[in-house]
Amino acid sequence: MEEASVRTGGRDRGQHIVEAILVVLGAYVCAIVAVTALNPVVAAFTGGSETSTALIIQTTIQFVAIGIVVCWYTKVVDVDRLIPAVVPSPRSAGLIFGGTVVLLGGQYVVNEILQWAGFSPGANQAVLAGVGNPIYFLVMIPVSLLFVGPAEELLFRGAVQGRLRQSWGRWPAIIVATILFGLIHIPAVTGGFGAQLSYALVAGILGVLLGYLYDYTRNIVVPAVVHGSYNATLFALLYLGEIGVIG
Repeated sequence: MEEASVRTGGRDRGQHIVEAILVVLGAYVCAIVAVTALNPVVAAFTGGSETSTALIIQTTIQFVAIGIVVCWYTKVVDVDRLIPAVVPSPRSAGLIFGGTVVLLGGQYVVNEILQWAGFSPGANQAVLAGVGNPIYFLVMIPVSLLFVGPAEELLFRGAVQGRLRQSWGRWPAIIVATILFGLIHIPAVTGGFGAQLSYALVAGILGVLLGYLYDYTRNIVVPAVVHGSYNATLFALLYLGEIGVIG
């Protein structure tokens, strides 16, 4: 079935690659525009200061904008059920739990290996923003589950991987979506080469596993929940660290 799909879509491979790049860039450009346009409203609401509250609101606006762009893209390409979504079955719920555990374990292993090799783990600016402010980490838990995870999965697994799979097949689609996922996040990583390397490796594990889960289940809800749960767990651990529960 897959080979036939790839053969019939071979002439569209170049077009789908261009679409993948453009929809990712377009989504993030629109997100930046939306955040910039609404900054006066956010500033008025938060008293005009660059607080963690403002960052949380800006993050929510950013990922809502990304979701809107993906919805627009699916309408433009007009492909029936390009991004399938159903309520997860009990089996899928098990995959969600297992996938979250594997991602957290994978990040731990990668960071330990890189530290052993003398590299410092990379940190996202969204994490550094909460240092000294545990409430920020606490609020980011639902934001990750409701906005960040779903929006990024709609974009990278749904729009990009789903479209590329039609002409390139399973693994090329997963790999390209993962590469784009990693590249778009590297500018937000603080530190030098080692920090970016660690983040790229973690993003690679994240992207490949999420891509496989999406391809296997044909249900965008599964990787969206795994991604959101992974981020939410990290923020929960950071929160517990800030309040002194864990060291």
